[in-house]
Amino acid sequence: MNSQNEGDLEIYPVFLRWLIGAGAAFVLTLVLLLVVSSERGVLDSTKPASYGGDFTLTGEYGDVALSDFRGQVVLLYFGFLNCPEVCPASMGVYQKTLNSLSVTELLQVQPLLVTIDPARDSARQVADFGAFYHESIMGLTGTPAQIASVADQYGAYFEPVDSTDPDLDYVFEHTSRYYVIDQQGQLVDAMRHSTTANELIARVRSLLR
Repeated sequence: MNSQNEGDLEIYPVFLRWLIGAGAAFVLTLVLLLVVSSERGVLDSTKPASYGGDFTLTGEYGDVALSDFRGQVVLLYFGFLNCPEVCPASMGVYQKTLNSLSVTELLQVQPLLVTIDPARDSARQVADFGAFYHESIMGLTGTPAQIASVADQYGAYFEPVDSTDPDLDYVFEHTSRYYVIDQQGQLVDAMRHSTTANELIARVRSLLR
């Protein structure tokens, strides 16, 4: 073996170590970005009375108001159908939570999914997306101004960013939280993206009569 080949063999392990290190750094950066995007727009626990309130948006069959669900515990989530990972994971928690409730409990709970992407997500599409995870999840949309207003009411954040997917012009950096609203229409909790189904079940049951 000549000296040139020996030199190449010495370089390859160094290059591989660099490549592995760069890949790990990229993955770590991506994870941190997802965590930041999912936790931004935190409910200020020192001023809970300043968040929440009634609103009206559009469902598959017409206008839907939060006040329509007085007497029920309402779960509210802001997301969008082209969300690659965060929203499907959150819907999975929704699904496990709802599947774990008894029939009697389920009648006392109304889960809502509000799209933050009304330009691409129709009322029918949001309804179908929610129903895919559980038949009781109601999909809602509205004008961009209406959705921005409701998100602001609940301390939620979202902002379009360029997409790395060639099939999408943009995606959203957004809050990923489970907003828990009691039977009187008062916001009582904004549970983090890291919330487990068991934790969400326990919070819901703490409000049920």
